[in-house]
Amino acid sequence: MAKKLGAAIMGAGWVSGEHVRAYQANPNVDVVAVGSRRLATAKAKAAELGLDVPCYEDYDKLLADPNVDIVSVCSPGGVHVEQGVKAAQAGKHVLMEKPMCVDLDGAKKLRDAVAKAGVRSVVSFVLRWNPLINIIKNQLADNAVGKIMYGEFAYFHAIGPWYPGFEHYCSKEGTGNAMLCGGCHAVDAMRYFMQDKIVEVTAYSTRSDEPPFDKIQYDPTIVAICRWAGGAVTKVACSFECNCPYMFDILLMGTKGTIRDNRYYGDKCLGTFGHPEIGRGQYDWVTWPTILPDSGDVSHHPFQGEIDHLVECIQAGRESHVNVADAYDTHELCIAATLSAERGEPVKLPL
Repeated sequence: MAKKLGAAIMGAGWVSGEHVRAYQANPNVDVVAVGSRRLATAKAKAAELGLDVPCYEDYDKLLADPNVDIVSVCSPGGVHVEQGVKAAQAGKHVLMEKPMCVDLDGAKKLRDAVAKAGVRSVVSFVLRWNPLINIIKNQLADNAVGKIMYGEFAYFHAIGPWYPGFEHYCSKEGTGNAMLCGGCHAVDAMRYFMQDKIVEVTAYSTRSDEPPFDKIQYDPTIVAICRWAGGAVTKVACSFECNCPYMFDILLMGTKGTIRDNRYYGDKCLGTFGHPEIGRGQYDWVTWPTILPDSGDVSHHPFQGEIDHLVECIQAGRESHVNVADAYDTHELCIAATLSAERGEPVKLPL
């Protein structure tokens, strides 16, 4: 029987518990260490989760632990690059919480270090394992939408003092900008579905300056128009100062059909091409009953699928579809959109 992989958790915040639970549910992994910037918080997280494992405040000592094969980087975003680079250089596979960086230089350093080390990596765009996202991906593969002409994606999530880690999310140092902090989930879903390269982005951002959102150091509302190499145009938006429930919107319009969240209208249901008003087939949306990406609670997110995928990639020696190299493109667009909004002009990609 193959030796189990040993996973270490670096960071003792809200999301780290979901990483631990997912590793514990995988029969090929043991959680072997917990680290944090403060030893007391590492020990508290281990006790909370019933773990009897070494706890570290010295990250280098955690990486030197011979039982550690994988590091889940769950620390604040401002230290992700440093910790990810060190993990790769130590020969550890890495699961990077998003954002994996707060600027483009950091993204390049992390991408290059992981490639040079030859370790497996996954960046935690965990919604790629959400059931609706999987349904849409399969429908696109089945040509249910055809050639995509237009799309809209949005991440709307009011983040205030009631949300764990609010002080961290407010900070440019901690998260970079609105797109990197949360809008990256919408950007990543857009890229995952479009399977093309963005050549230009034009963005606008704003802020209300109403408490408590006035504490956010960057514009918490941003919208970007993206032009793709294949000719499509898409819009992606993010807001942290909205007065509404958590919303993750998806719209894809193509030559053969349209997907709007968990609803479909198009040729796949019509059977033969024709307008329903002249009596052929579908006359309203078909709804897929499924689990939607409709909560900001990390316990709602499908970490089990993500971590099982990472373990499979390590065991098979293959790259993930959401490794650091792929996630670089998502982060680059987030940074380019912010640059466009700040400069008041379009920005061409790659940067």
